[in-house]
Amino acid sequence: MDSLLGYGNTLTDYLPVLFMYGALFIVMRYAHPTIELNFRKTFWVLYAGWAVGVFIGNYLFFLLGIMSFLPWLNNFLHTFVWIGFCLGFLYAGAHRNPLPEQFALFVIFSFIVKWGERTLLGTWELDHFVFVHGNLAYIVGWSLCDGLYPVISMALLKPLSSVVDGLTVNE
Repeated sequence: MDSLLGYGNTLTDYLPVLFMYGALFIVMRYAHPTIELNFRKTFWVLYAGWAVGVFIGNYLFFLLGIMSFLPWLNNFLHTFVWIGFCLGFLYAGAHRNPLPEQFALFVIFSFIVKWGERTLLGTWELDHFVFVHGNLAYIVGWSLCDGLYPVISMALLKPLSSVVDGLTVNE
């Protein structure tokens, strides 16, 4: 059961995590309440790519020793709800903003979530990020990586737009 929920965690320990995602989603909605009609297909393509890709990637990074193990439920919620849905929604509203602003938004929101999951579930516990020691370096390092979401999304949407009609691509 530890590999599913995390050491000492129960299903009810995940309720505050879902509350945190929901609270941050409400903050995101304050800036833009809905996804524009012309961006909805792009949102779902990004959702699928990021959610599935990061879910698998998190486990592969664990096997490579560069990430701590995320229990399966934490990994699922983190990738399919937080990264796929919430960060996809954030990108839908921020994709026209200057890249430094987008980077900052993604880093800030990602840091809050990683710190929250660390506090609530005991995950994100590795004691280093690359060659920088300390758990804070680990959380900050992966949050900085999440700041690349807009750049990676733009880079992937451009070639996909030649195959999938109706995708919104920023230049």
